[in-house]
Amino acid sequence: MDARLLDYLDYLDAVRGLSPKTVEVYRRDLARYEAFLEGKDLDEADASDIRAFAGSLVMEKRAPASINRCLSAVRGFYHYRLKFHAEAKDPAREVENIPAGRVLPSFLFEDETKHFLDSIVGDGFCDLRDRALLETMYSTGCRISELCGMQLSRLAAGTDSIRVKGKGAKERLVFLCDSAKEALRRYLPYRTALMQRLGVGEHDRIFVNARGAPLTPRGAEKIVEKRRLEAGIRKHLTPHTFRHSFATHLVAAGADMRVVQEMLGHSSISTTQVYAHVDMERLRRVYEQAHPHGSKNK
Repeated sequence: MDARLLDYLDYLDAVRGLSPKTVEVYRRDLARYEAFLEGKDLDEADASDIRAFAGSLVMEKRAPASINRCLSAVRGFYHYRLKFHAEAKDPAREVENIPAGRVLPSFLFEDETKHFLDSIVGDGFCDLRDRALLETMYSTGCRISELCGMQLSRLAAGTDSIRVKGKGAKERLVFLCDSAKEALRRYLPYRTALMQRLGVGEHDRIFVNARGAPLTPRGAEKIVEKRRLEAGIRKHLTPHTFRHSFATHLVAAGADMRVVQEMLGHSSISTTQVYAHVDMERLRRVYEQAHPHGSKNK
């Protein structure tokens, strides 16, 4: 890979603080762009080259979101070059994203969320950990990487909040509802006992696996899937579903969009506005209860 691209990736890692997974995605997208140029110097490429690159991705039948992500990586590279290398130019500024329909996020309704959480019973380590994990997931709306990275030292006793580190190493305060606090209160002594029994070296992560090691995002995904099957829920669920549910329920309850943006750690309000979609099930229920010909009034 061209040294200039490697410098940019190092910048994303060391200065911007992006996650290794995000940096790897940028690496693949930029490698694809470099290969498309077929030896043409990166600084000699112009807007037509970048548009042709986007066109080649369309011909490969890639999804609009995937194409726009590649364009974003290319834009970021040229913006970096322009900022730190005076002789560079930015041809990407003239290139727009391809149109893409916005896909509404999947989420659970409030009664579905309650059913799912209440289905996790038992007093063993895994039961208490899973209940605490999912209660915290829904209470905070955190990304799964943020949840797995939560630290005991940032969870002050008697408080209803915890500070987490999000994308770009940005920190924010998230809140714990009563049920999440209670679930954590019950789980944490079991965490300590497990680690002492196994002789695991002490670390600061709140959520651990059965071996006492920090829980990974993949491990959390497996927990969600296992509990979904046990609860008899047919919807496809991932840890991100709870983030979507958190935001959808807040917006439906009238929370200010800027507040929700802050809670989610979104850098742009446009990302948050997708949660302003119409909750058709809620609308149907209101209609049935209020309209003279609604089914509740028959």
